[in-house]
Amino acid sequence: MLRRLIYPVPAWDPAIALPVTTTKGGTHLVHHPAPEGGRTVVYLHGNGSDLASANPLAGLFDEQGLGFAAVEYPGYGPATGRTTQDGILSAARDGLAHLSLPAERTVLVGESLGSSVAAHLAAEGLLTDDEGSGRLVLVSPFTSMTAMVQRVVRGFPRRLVPDRWETDGLLERIEVPTMLVHGELDDLVPPAMSAQLERGLASALRVVVPGRTHNDLWQSPSECLAAVARFARGEQQDNPLY
Repeated sequence: MLRRLIYPVPAWDPAIALPVTTTKGGTHLVHHPAPEGGRTVVYLHGNGSDLASANPLAGLFDEQGLGFAAVEYPGYGPATGRTTQDGILSAARDGLAHLSLPAERTVLVGESLGSSVAAHLAAEGLLTDDEGSGRLVLVSPFTSMTAMVQRVVRGFPRRLVPDRWETDGLLERIEVPTMLVHGELDDLVPPAMSAQLERGLASALRVVVPGRTHNDLWQSPSECLAAVARFARGEQQDNPLY
């Protein structure tokens, strides 16, 4: 029952036509290559999303001169298997390895649940290689799944949360440039959580988008998209929101 709360998997229509690639390890992903010399956004979606709902972001980032890839989780979209923290992390690692992008050309963007997936990969050093380091973006990030569950069921015992997704315990191990983006009116994941994470990161930039909630950050006109694209391209941040 609690897993269904943590992972509200949306219904998948097998008739959906997507350019899905399956890795040798069985991970499903979509990939729209970057223009020559450009960086690629590797997107890790939230728990109510899947490849079908993530794929439209490819066009938005293409307009920004960036490539796009999205990795599917076990039990989501066309992917089979049981949905667990270990399974999701294994798929994300496999997808990133399959893309085989230089770290300095990789921008790992995780949203909501995906923010913790992305943070785990960054903490494992997967955004750093001999050529340099990539960038990390956490969109609507929470401190831990335990804290999120306890917002719904006050006093719920920590030991009973099956997958804890403790992003706040990873911060000292994240050494790459990081951006945090949060909607000012997010009533699902409190903006205070991204503020708490920012304080624990060595190199972080936090953006609070006025008037936006948890579910409309990418809707046009999207300050979230503009901010993430600038950060991904390594451009100087001159917006007063920073």
